[in-house]
Amino acid sequence: MQKVYLNTAIFIFLVLIGVQWGFYQSYTSQFPHFKNATTLIHVHGALLMTWMLLLIVQPLLIHAGKAPLHRTIGKVSWVLGPLIIISLFLIGRGGYFRGLGNVPEHQNLTFIVLDMRGFLSFAIFWFLAMITRKFPDSHMRYMIATGILAIGPGLSRGLGYSFGLDLGTAMTITDVLDLAIVGVLLGVDVYRKKNYKPFLTVFLVLFLGSVLWQLRNTAGWQTFAKNYAALFYK
Repeated sequence: MQKVYLNTAIFIFLVLIGVQWGFYQSYTSQFPHFKNATTLIHVHGALLMTWMLLLIVQPLLIHAGKAPLHRTIGKVSWVLGPLIIISLFLIGRGGYFRGLGNVPEHQNLTFIVLDMRGFLSFAIFWFLAMITRKFPDSHMRYMIATGILAIGPGLSRGLGYSFGLDLGTAMTITDVLDLAIVGVLLGVDVYRKKNYKPFLTVFLVLFLGSVLWQLRNTAGWQTFAKNYAALFYK
């Protein structure tokens, strides 16, 4: 079990590297001027970076036998998690308003898929992780899931900047990758007769999000997104 915690830290570290690669062109390379970044974007980035570091440090503390310190630091999640959820929503809202008049309406409405599924998926995984904190196996799996959510935004940008892929294709690739990773983890749990329900839940949530992305240009989604924006993006 100790090896699992070490492998978890290594996995999240690799995800973090991928995120840095993806956001280098649009964000990190602009240091220290950050011409296109707002205060909200800076705060959002800091919150998510703190969360990713937390996902690396916490399993390492368990691996090192420092469970009390792990629990003490973990209390930060009660504050950090909701702040990230709020920032994800506000980032989506801000992106929508920046798109008004600058991109076609139907394209602006497609982005709401990414914004909605981003903050809702994180909220679901964070909530499940916190209510299962006394059950280490489930808690760890849901926390890993919050880290997996970072793959899409980071890798899709990297694929776009480095290989010229359009956003639709890049996000489809990262969706497939996310489902493949969780599918493997789910398969391992089933094979080893572990608690498979957490990763099954994660897989279903991610699958629903990937389906919504494929439906982004349909009349049904466009109508829903327009009503959603009118209701929540006032």
